Amino acid sequence: MYKLTRLVTLADPGCLSTLADEARALAVAHAAYRTLIAPTLPGSHFGGDLLAHFAFNDAVQRADFDAALAPLLATPAVASVDGVAYRSGAGGKSDPGLADGVYRVLLLSVDEDTVPATTQRFEAETRMMPHYIPAIRNWQLSRADEAVGARRWTHVWEQEYADADGLMGPYMMHPYHWARIDRWFDPECPDRIVDARLCHSFCAMEASVL
Repeated sequence: MYKLTRLVTLADPGCLSTLADEARALAVAHAAYRTLIAPTLPGSHFGGDLLAHFAFNDAVQRADFDAALAPLLATPAVASVDGVAYRSGAGGKSDPGLADGVYRVLLLSVDEDTVPATTQRFEAETRMMPHYIPAIRNWQLSRADEAVGARRWTHVWEQEYADADGLMGPYMMHPYHWARIDRWFDPECPDRIVDARLCHSFCAMEASVL
């Protein structure tokens, strides 16, 4: 599956509904396999005002849609956009029928000089999180093909939860998160490889998109 995610920060919040409707219409016209467009929820960090996520059957469809979407996101009503184009990476589902839940995406940038073996260790430990944290119902870790925004985003870490409490509580506060994952992000830790500027964004979803 070929995906495109955009985190849109608005200069004019009053245009959110109109922008979302126009993006949905474009997704339909370009045969998006899945679409999620929703306002971000309180607690997002550099996550934008609007989270827009699309999936396509092939790279050509995705590229054509990206070209059509770009002018819509370049209007004066939009202050900034962070996002990635990527192919589905390793993932898992414990609750494929999850409905009325929360979709969360983390865009991160691993340092360019990180050796491949270290990056692979970071990825392996991230993929183990659902094994220890059952609040993560569905998940996917992917490498970015293309990135736009404040950083050269290298990875996309997606999860789905029954509700925001599952994300903000059992996920964020879990000992595995502290002991194994945080060190990759901590500027005071010698294991740090991830840029401090992150996009942590989440929104309500009607049905699973992973």
